[in-house]
Amino acid sequence: MAEPVKIFCRNCHAKLDVSDCPPFEFVACPACGTHIRVPMRFDRYLLEKVCGKGGDSVVYRAIEPELARRVAVKIQLEPDNGEAAQRFINAARICGKLNHPGVIPVYNCGTCDGRAFMVMRYMEGGDLERMMKHGTLPPEYTVRLSWIAGIVPALIEAKGNNIVHHDVKPGNIMLTAENESKLGDWDLADFREPGDLRSANSEWVSPIYASPERIYCGGEDYRGDIFSLGVTIYELLSGNAPFGLHGSAEEIYERRRSMSFDPLSQIQPGLPPALSLLVTGMLEFEPANRPEYEEVRTLIDKVVADSAEGTKPEGEKTAGLSSWFRKK
Repeated sequence: MAEPVKIFCRNCHAKLDVSDCPPFEFVACPACGTHIRVPMRFDRYLLEKVCGKGGDSVVYRAIEPELARRVAVKIQLEPDNGEAAQRFINAARICGKLNHPGVIPVYNCGTCDGRAFMVMRYMEGGDLERMMKHGTLPPEYTVRLSWIAGIVPALIEAKGNNIVHHDVKPGNIMLTAENESKLGDWDLADFREPGDLRSANSEWVSPIYASPERIYCGGEDYRGDIFSLGVTIYELLSGNAPFGLHGSAEEIYERRRSMSFDPLSQIQPGLPPALSLLVTGMLEFEPANRPEYEEVRTLIDKVVADSAEGTKPEGEKTAGLSSWFRKK
């Protein structure tokens, strides 16, 4: 016999038994008339509504009754005990190994009704891709950069553990209610040594953010994440993807090889020149020519800090920050 579904009215706190009501529909509280969405029980969680969908999974906003907290529950669309289910388990283990404030924490994982699931912190602020689509990004570029600054230390921690994310993009950068950024969706992440570009990834990511070595070799090391992060920064600051949105694998690869994009300094003249130079470096065709995470963190932190202090960073000030800038 199914466990009953009982909830509290958010207005008058009356306890309601909604076991016989269709999930995700609204019912009126008999005590005060407030309309309440009916949740659906899944394992020990009460699913409230769909937050997003991927290729083989769906994410729900949910309640964990035992701890009285809101969570996000990611569930496979179809029952599967094979590779897809294992990917959920691997992603949970990777997040647990990192245990970094820049990574969305995973609370639980397992299977229910033959479908793998993962329980994570619920990110009230949503993701940056949705903000771009809805035109709700803040006009101050330093605010957008501060969100990048929040996840770079997590990527540095991942590199230190030989973990590559393989899917860095605005849709996987999410915000808390306090406007703190965290990197999520580690489903494609794996362990690999620096220089391992030939071990093919099992999944194809969005071509907008894919590194040239991912397109040509089938794999990438942490420097592929640096490239994807560069595309993300470029898009957040300019409103456009540097290499376009469409095309065949050959066309996408050629645009990366020829580096056919306008530098950020031409699109947004008010940006610090060194920041434009940094992003151009992150988009270099050859992985060895890209800056390291430490250079990325140093410059972005400086740009954000200078903005907070009311000073405008200059190219001469930042050009000597690292060996990468001296090399350039």
